[in-house]
Amino acid sequence: GTMKTTVTGRHIDMTPALKAYAEERVKHLERYSSRATEAAVILTVEKYRHQAEVSVNVNGVVIQAKEETQEMYASIDQAVGKVERQLKKHQDRLHDHRQRTDLSVGNGAEPENDSPPDLIPERLTLEVMTPEGAAVRLDASPQPFLVFRHATTSEVNVAYRKADGTLGWIAPAS
Repeated sequence: GTMKTTVTGRHIDMTPALKAYAEERVKHLERYSSRATEAAVILTVEKYRHQAEVSVNVNGVVIQAKEETQEMYASIDQAVGKVERQLKKHQDRLHDHRQRTDLSVGNGAEPENDSPPDLIPERLTLEVMTPEGAAVRLDASPQPFLVFRHATTSEVNVAYRKADGTLGWIAPAS
């Protein structure tokens, strides 16, 4: 669709460059929604405050944002950025909804059960050892990794076997 964009200025010398910039930035929002029919940009300057207000009408829903910085181009960028994020959210919601309805129709299959697999905690008694000791122990065992308490720092560390057969060692960042 072609979106109708109006740019108005209050207490501001609207240069053709500024107007073109605002139009260009807003036009770019069209790709998030084919139903964006019109957009309005209002630029206001009060002393050092350069305020850009951007509103986009998407199928009767108005999404708007207002930003002010000390520089009009930056205000336009930020306001358009905010509207863009809201439009994306709006699109995702519509999209999710459509997908859900499509999935439930037609194939007669039971809905997938998305509960995560049960995780059964293994209670580990952590042995105190040096990383070297852990490496020796791990080397001699079929286990893929060994959790231990570091002899000097007493923090929990993990020695593990890498894909290439060498041993790795993980210590928490202090």
